Amino acid sequence: MARVGGGGGSTPPPGSPDSTTSTTSNPFSDKYEVSPPPSPNPFSDFYQISDNGSAMSLDNLDWQAQNLDNLGDGLTTTSQNLGSHQATADAYGAFGSMIASPLNTTISQGADTTKAAADAAANAAQKVRDSAETMRTTDSDISDNLNNIGQDTTVYQGPPGSSGGRSDGGTNGQGDTTNGDNSTVQPPPEVSGDSPMPPPPNATPMPNPDPRPIGDRIGDIRQQLGVTNDVGAVVVPTGNRPDGRPYTLDTPVMDLPPGNRHGLTPEQQGMTLGEMMGFPPDLMADPDFAGTPAKDALDMQGGGAYNGDSNLLMLDDQHNDNATLVHEVGHARQNEHGFDHHNSHNTLLEYQNVLVNENAHHDANGNPPRLSYQPPPGQPPTDWNGLRDYVQGNPVTLDGRQFTMNPAQRDQSLVLLDQIEQLTGPGGPYAADGARVRDNLIKEFFAKEKQLQG
Repeated sequence: MARVGGGGGSTPPPGSPDSTTSTTSNPFSDKYEVSPPPSPNPFSDFYQISDNGSAMSLDNLDWQAQNLDNLGDGLTTTSQNLGSHQATADAYGAFGSMIASPLNTTISQGADTTKAAADAAANAAQKVRDSAETMRTTDSDISDNLNNIGQDTTVYQGPPGSSGGRSDGGTNGQGDTTNGDNSTVQPPPEVSGDSPMPPPPNATPMPNPDPRPIGDRIGDIRQQLGVTNDVGAVVVPTGNRPDGRPYTLDTPVMDLPPGNRHGLTPEQQGMTLGEMMGFPPDLMADPDFAGTPAKDALDMQGGGAYNGDSNLLMLDDQHNDNATLVHEVGHARQNEHGFDHHNSHNTLLEYQNVLVNENAHHDANGNPPRLSYQPPPGQPPTDWNGLRDYVQGNPVTLDGRQFTMNPAQRDQSLVLLDQIEQLTGPGGPYAADGARVRDNLIKEFFAKEKQLQG
């Protein structure tokens, strides 16, 4: 790939997002290193609930800023070179005095124009970086508010099923134990938070698309997974309201179509979508922020998110499929069995939910298993034993910085780690792909740690 700009000490730009140049970045670097966006996940419509939904856009912004910097460096060098070359009258003989002066004027004008272009490139690069930083800050704020992931710790002992889905759920307490058809949801077996959960007891095929109301489908999935409590749900329309305006963060929940709400408490019914997502009053008081389309906030989470503290799921209507619902209600199942984002590491919760609940659903539907969540590119910074040591409290050094795991999350995370090790080890249902699953988990685990502690 040709360099952008030239001269002196300018830095060649990293490979563009669609370049074949090898530009693999270290996912744990303190710098915003640029690398080609990862290959699309063939199951992205089912799986992408992430806390970095804008990562690809950020990579492109960083790459463009670097190119603009290099262009500015090249133009500055060109301007300096032009300015240092002045014509002399002697060089043009008898007509030298007539030629040299206007030629030097033209050269100086060219140098000034080139320098102005260099300054414009530098300003543009800074504006691109400002935009990227704004996106990072917004992404982080939304992730902090929507990242209360309560997830599943069950160990699926049967053959690996298919993957997919998101966590949904909004619970209204222990009282509601019936499906939409009034059939009783069997309570899950008594399992303490320090032991594996059994596989989903009643995984059965489900149609996709499924025209049933979301409450009926959640009731069906609760029966399959053995989830006792009802799970509240809000489906945010990606289209416009009847008045032509989008559904924004300040839209009252009651303004949503009735079929887009399920199992909400009276208090939740009276909230706005932004309040449901957990945004603080000072942000919601800003008209510009409150007027943000709610689907954009959810898009930063891959289209959906589960809040374990309220047992409530929110998703947009582009991700309102059964695979997504199984994943999200799987997080509610984890929550009932004592594993949540307060006491367990998010990455271990996600992988356990994928390997157990999602894959049980897809196995029942004849789909292939999902073997990863959203791992970053690059090589894992340690091996499986190194990850285990870290979860047990030993520090690890990455890029010159020392990291130590949150003590409040160690015990339950170790239970999850043991379950995943059993599933991916010799004799486990994922043994054939165990090394790949573990490497992806390790990369994602420490990328998350760096994000949380950085």
